[in-house]
Amino acid sequence: MLSIGAYVASKLPPPQKPITGELHGAAMASDGDSLRLDGRRVRIEGIDAPEIGQSCRRGESSWDCGADARRRLATLVEGERTHCRLHGRDRYGRELGICESGGRDIGREMVLSGLAVSYGLYQAEEETARQRRAGLWAGDFVRPQEWRRSKGEPDEMPHRAGDWLELITQWIEDEVRMVAERIIGDG
Repeated sequence: MLSIGAYVASKLPPPQKPITGELHGAAMASDGDSLRLDGRRVRIEGIDAPEIGQSCRRGESSWDCGADARRRLATLVEGERTHCRLHGRDRYGRELGICESGGRDIGREMVLSGLAVSYGLYQAEEETARQRRAGLWAGDFVRPQEWRRSKGEPDEMPHRAGDWLELITQWIEDEVRMVAERIIGDG
């Protein structure tokens, strides 16, 4: 039944969100997936970056992947005019937006660098980063949403589904990972 649902969902067109506004100007990175632009907080739509204070592993070494994600986003917007097309707000009151800086899609660049994962958009870019073993994919990491959940923060759904099948697949992966962690933890 789940397979049939996944097949039907994969054939549906991606949902389109109406543009609720636009922002232009100099931006500053708050973390790996959020900006301050024109005095407003903007969450980059379709990506999820490690949180400030989140560590990842490469071999036996731990590294501050959350800080690296923020530095990468800061580099992308530094000295450039940033333009964001807004699509509403997230649960924390931040504007959700697809943003460009220096002629580049910021979300796409963050996922390709391996310092953010797909969160409803940019699945092909995530696969490219994974194959290249870029950023997070060079070692072991916990997806940011799972890391937040482990810290007692509430769940949130991906911002936009570029592909319904992606959402279903991600949900199944997350559920399997949680069950495996419970089994290992109980064992």
